Amino acid sequence: MRGAHGVKGLVRISVFADDLSLFDTLTDYTITLKNKHKGDVWLCHVDGITNKEDADALKGRQLFCDREKLPEPSADEVYFADLIGKSCADEDGNTIGIVTDVVNYGAGNLFDIKPPSGQNFFISYDDKTVLKIDNKITISMPEVI
Repeated sequence: MRGAHGVKGLVRISVFADDLSLFDTLTDYTITLKNKHKGDVWLCHVDGITNKEDADALKGRQLFCDREKLPEPSADEVYFADLIGKSCADEDGNTIGIVTDVVNYGAGNLFDIKPPSGQNFFISYDDKTVLKIDNKITISMPEVI
């Protein structure tokens, strides 16, 4: 959650779900999505949050739902949680590393990859880079300049 307590007592929440009915399954908070703000951010009413201090206390909090409440992904979809721990290889089958996280700092989704040796690195998670996802993730590695 973003803790900003905005106009009319609404808070901003970054939503990373296509199925907004998942908010109906929350038990800790009752959240009513009001309107889309921009990007993946929604203005929401959260029961019990009536002032800026209460909203700020929720800043950075992540909301989750139980896995069994999620719909099965279609053939061309995947849950990010299912990618963590998967091995990555280039188009020739050479091991690149293991996905340790999928993050988004505002410019798109990124794989955080731990190579067999050395420091973790990020690689874009898009159709040009991620070629195939099955037992492993096949990646088209960008040229290093």
